[in-house]
Amino acid sequence: IYVGAPGLNARALSRDFTFAEIGSMIRQAHGKGVKLYIAMNSLVKEAEVPAALEALSCFEKLRPDALIIQDVGLLYMARTWFPRLPIHASTLMSVHNSSTAAALQQLGCERVVLARELPINEIAAIHQNTQVELEVFIHGAMCFSYSGLCMFSSLHGGKSSLRGQCVQPCRRRYYWQQGKKQGRGKQTARGGGNTRPSGDSGYLFSMNDLCGINQLPALRKAGVVCLKIEGRLKSAQYVGNTVAAYRMALDTLDSPEEERTRAL
Repeated sequence: IYVGAPGLNARALSRDFTFAEIGSMIRQAHGKGVKLYIAMNSLVKEAEVPAALEALSCFEKLRPDALIIQDVGLLYMARTWFPRLPIHASTLMSVHNSSTAAALQQLGCERVVLARELPINEIAAIHQNTQVELEVFIHGAMCFSYSGLCMFSSLHGGKSSLRGQCVQPCRRRYYWQQGKKQGRGKQTARGGGNTRPSGDSGYLFSMNDLCGINQLPALRKAGVVCLKIEGRLKSAQYVGNTVAAYRMALDTLDSPEEERTRAL
């Protein structure tokens, strides 16, 4: 299970978990043999460095199973002063090749969550050329940009996707604009009352959600050791059903084909 670090995660929620609540989650998870990761994966501004150091100090005492990080400066702080904290490289680092994966391993990352755009053959190539553990997103929403490195949300009111504030403009419905004639047959495509919807519309930037349950054998063969299912901001029922479905599919990977088909 992964949860957001207070004030430093890529989901700006109405209320963050407290460190006391996270400590309780860790104890409950470990009591059930479950690992709990902390997503500390937003970009850290200069004024936030003291708070980030304080959070790292708290997490060292709480002992989560890993921190998921995208800010290289935060990675440096964690490795320098809190070396007992296991570090995973977030998908927001946009790791697309084995050189980047190897460099992050040298910087102290035990696992790399690869960019969501990678095909399976490139995942396999990264595995063949590195020693670091590889994790991939297997189910949930996809980003129109490269693994969240998008300024579309910033354009709509300064809400940065890398600061956990994405307003998801790519999920909205858009209309093509048709300009009125201006003088000598000229047309304008924007501005004030000079435009009107042409009638053509659609969800032009909205990606289909990912469902990779049929790709589990190929991903295991490619060297993937962990699967990430999007769960934040989802209902408990959705998360429970989705995780249970993937658990069933994983548990039958080595079963006879008829049983695997029935499970799917």
